Amino acid sequence: MTNQERGGVRVAVIGGGAAGMMAAITAARAGARVVLLEGNDRVGKKLLTTGNGRCNLTNTGADPAHYHGASRGLIEAVLPRLTPADAVAFFEAAGLLCAVEDRGRVFPRCGQASAVLDVLRFLLDEAGVPVRCGVEVTAMTRANQGFELDTTSEHAGERVTARVTADRVVLATGGRAAPGTGSRGQGYALARALGHGVIEPFPALVQLRLASPHLKALAGARVEARVTVRVMSAEPTVASGEVLFTDYGVSGPAVLDVSRVAAEALALGRSGSLEIDLLPGLDAPAVTQMLVTRRSAHPKRSTQGLLVGLVHKRLILPLLKELAWPADRAAESLTPSDLADLARILTAWSFEVTATTGWTGAQVTAGGVDGAEVDPATLESRKVAGLYLAGEVLDVDGDSGGYNLQWAWASGFVAGRAAAGA
Repeated sequence: MTNQERGGVRVAVIGGGAAGMMAAITAARAGARVVLLEGNDRVGKKLLTTGNGRCNLTNTGADPAHYHGASRGLIEAVLPRLTPADAVAFFEAAGLLCAVEDRGRVFPRCGQASAVLDVLRFLLDEAGVPVRCGVEVTAMTRANQGFELDTTSEHAGERVTARVTADRVVLATGGRAAPGTGSRGQGYALARALGHGVIEPFPALVQLRLASPHLKALAGARVEARVTVRVMSAEPTVASGEVLFTDYGVSGPAVLDVSRVAAEALALGRSGSLEIDLLPGLDAPAVTQMLVTRRSAHPKRSTQGLLVGLVHKRLILPLLKELAWPADRAAESLTPSDLADLARILTAWSFEVTATTGWTGAQVTAGGVDGAEVDPATLESRKVAGLYLAGEVLDVDGDSGGYNLQWAWASGFVAGRAAAGA
């Protein structure tokens, strides 16, 4: 029996990203008549960019502690409904072989995000789901105990309007991150028009802009470091991993891991700083003693020469300029106080965070439709019967490392089953 021959409820899924595709597949498998509406010219455009084009599709450690949002109960209720093991089983049953890498990150063994998308497209086709791309939903209203969706699309160079009717709707339009993939926050307006509140979105998993006169000299240097974000009196947020210095600030996995706290502070008008430990695992007293030993062994070297082999060479001159020391200062002239100052900057080089790189640089959206207005058991709106929400449009975002896609799969699964009446 095809999708159109089924006698089940008519479900319109708005948004052909990860959550929307999962919702459409799940609803169709549960017996609903489903149509998937996507504003881009193809589904899964953002999915292709994840994991540097490899698609980090889940994480074996995806528990609620790795997620953020005002409604903790929503996160805690949804994640167990489709676990990381369930997600891997879902994809492997469809023909995608998966592999677990460091820190629990799961990737397709073939190393291609396009393979994940291809599998999802196969599943949509096999479930009989018509996929209408290039169709933007401009308005959604309640009508005759169902919904009327006003849409626009382009045909022969002209904009054409049409109306789609459905018994139930899954809103899975994503957030505002990576607007080049079509994410412009369209779903917020649709949700607001039906009475939903939206917690003001801000960029997360995003590069940070810093205030420093040394950025051009630092640009291009990659280091393994420990980074700490400090915002007023709040507990500091810490992560370790690769840091990439750029001409505007910093990027890299460790920076993305702490960026949410800095971005939220900026959104609230608060100041924040980023502290970089260039010698993780060693505290300032240990580094001071190391510098004492190096000075004793090489007293005739310059201070610049004293640091060669200790840190990335591109960092040395900016570090010394930060201390207002000449690069050719003799190592033997460094006093115990000087060495302590140098150790402090090597283990806690502090920068003011001035901004993020914005939505263009962000991987995910923090904020969104208020989770308190959604039934955690079904993801049905508490405001509008028959409306379900899934994925990034909700006020839920995860850490870097496959957590956000796991939320997409889990929330899409829950919303799809509930919308189908399963």
